[in-house]
Amino acid sequence: MISPDRTPPTTQIQPIGMTTDGQPIYPWTATAPLIQQAPLKAYPVGAYVAGGCLGVLALAVVGTVLVAVLIGLSIALVVLAIAVVALTICVLVLRSMWRDHLNNR
Repeated sequence: MISPDRTPPTTQIQPIGMTTDGQPIYPWTATAPLIQQAPLKAYPVGAYVAGGCLGVLALAVVGTVLVAVLIGLSIALVVLAIAVVALTICVLVLRSMWRDHLNNR
């Protein structure tokens, strides 16, 4: 069982009676104590939305550039492969012609 707080309030209020064990009984105050409200914190929602949109836009630009670079790199590698095959054929033909030239002397 919780016993009531019997300490006198900070203001000078006269007790309205006594308990059986000799403790004074003080009346309840008419007004409730004021509770300090925490100040409202304003969040810049517009800045958050703008930052998110900017992030999505930057990601789209970076993705587009990355895809373009990869396509360009793949085209460059295909061109390099064709050049290597052409050079190999050229070297083989020239070697064959050189051997024919040396054998015909």
